[in-house]
Amino acid sequence: MEITRELFEQQHRPRFGNANPERMQLAFWDWMVRGEEKPLTEEEQVLSDLGWVMREGKLKSAYGPRRARDLFESPLDRKDGPIWTFDRMGATRSELPDGRVVCIGGEHEDFYDPDFCIYNDVVVFGRNDQIEIYGYPKEIFSPTDFHAATLIGDRIFVVGCLGYMDARRPGDTPVYVLDLVEYSISKMDTSGEMPGWISEHEANFDARGSITIRGGQIIQEHEGHQRFRSNFEDYSLNVTSGIWHRLTNRNWRQFNINQEDGKLFVRDKKPPIEVLVPQRFDQAVVPSEEWNRFRIIVEGIPVTLTVGVKCIHVVVEGHLSDALCIWLAEEIRANAQAAIQRRCVVEQV
Repeated sequence: MEITRELFEQQHRPRFGNANPERMQLAFWDWMVRGEEKPLTEEEQVLSDLGWVMREGKLKSAYGPRRARDLFESPLDRKDGPIWTFDRMGATRSELPDGRVVCIGGEHEDFYDPDFCIYNDVVVFGRNDQIEIYGYPKEIFSPTDFHAATLIGDRIFVVGCLGYMDARRPGDTPVYVLDLVEYSISKMDTSGEMPGWISEHEANFDARGSITIRGGQIIQEHEGHQRFRSNFEDYSLNVTSGIWHRLTNRNWRQFNINQEDGKLFVRDKKPPIEVLVPQRFDQAVVPSEEWNRFRIIVEGIPVTLTVGVKCIHVVVEGHLSDALCIWLAEEIRANAQAAIQRRCVVEQV
């Protein structure tokens, strides 16, 4: 498939559909999904697997917007807007019994990247190498990423979302239904005790006709800004009635330790994990497979510490007294502050 510069200029921007759905018959989008079709040598395949190709003696990106920018000499310019891409995070991929594969939404990179975009399209891989792309008005289907997609009969239930910051509604849980015959999308009205604005969660359908949600992160409003809280509760959505039920009541305590000036825990300012443990419990460390996470056992209760870029996240995975929880968080805060030589603060989330 040959994409001319004229075609690139006409079709390379993301756009919403004008119908529910609109078949987006854009050659450039199809080309971006398929990638280059010419056979690769063994050396070229190794580079391609790593995300690179050799063109005109220079190492260049093999896929995504940078590949298109390289080919059509389109400079990175935030004012000019992003290039449409199928290179995404937080999309879902559902395999259907008839062989179709349905991919929904997702985002490319993050807000700092000129090609950052959250998508609301549906890409369908059919038999015989067929690709269909469907777009929707944003009023019908909001740009959606890090959701869960559950196949039930001839429908896919899309539950939760991260989305753009100004589109989030803390306390609400978005649910959409994709019809797999017409590819139309409808918003499902729900009620009951829902998880809130959740993303990065798991979803499972059971024989009782309910989708169970576990894990993930929930957006909260706090003092005029948004913050994340890890979700440790299970929730069930009845797909017939649209009623949510909370299945657990763990109520684990969570604390975030941040630098007071809002800076990130990076490079020399990321405290070593071993120095964070209160000395009183330094013999009760439980090894973890994740390099930035560990547990200590306090009065028989696991306490997990995760050192992230933005904060140190502390989770008390059971019941400890309020006084002991606050003391633990304060000790970890003090240890972090001493390690990086910058003032740190602690907040309960």
